[in-house]
Amino acid sequence: MIRCVQQLGMVKLWERLKGTADLPDVASVDGGDLDRLREKLMVLDVSRKDGEPQFLVAFHGSDYKRINSGIGVGSLLQDVMPAAVRDSGLRSYLQVLDQRLPGFAVMRVKSEAGEALSYERLLLPFTRGGQEVEQIYCVLTLFVEDNSSPFDIVRTASGPQS
Repeated sequence: MIRCVQQLGMVKLWERLKGTADLPDVASVDGGDLDRLREKLMVLDVSRKDGEPQFLVAFHGSDYKRINSGIGVGSLLQDVMPAAVRDSGLRSYLQVLDQRLPGFAVMRVKSEAGEALSYERLLLPFTRGGQEVEQIYCVLTLFVEDNSSPFDIVRTASGPQS
């Protein structure tokens, strides 16, 4: 189901770093392992407020900024996700928290002109030495069927398509 070589590489890295532990420790990630996909990467710090998970953007690559100009380091993912995809998008993150396993989601959207785009997101949970998910690495890949810019399509998309 995962088509992006960089996403596949990150799953293998996550599995190698995890070893026999329940979750891999974020301290074991070498920055060099991320060089090839920085533009596709978003790192979220996970905390809880009044028992509800909060996803604070700690880092985002240029692809995330091109899709959502409101996103920035220090913002809450819940606050910057487009309303049309917020509920379905957050479900993926909550599932990763609950299951403590990688998650992969594909959302297909169409632009106002009818151009199709596959928005593919890999979510990888990490800890900081504890037993809970304290950070999530998100690796985004956009695929289009024609020669359109995926960033133009996602900016004009009306929401998820069936």
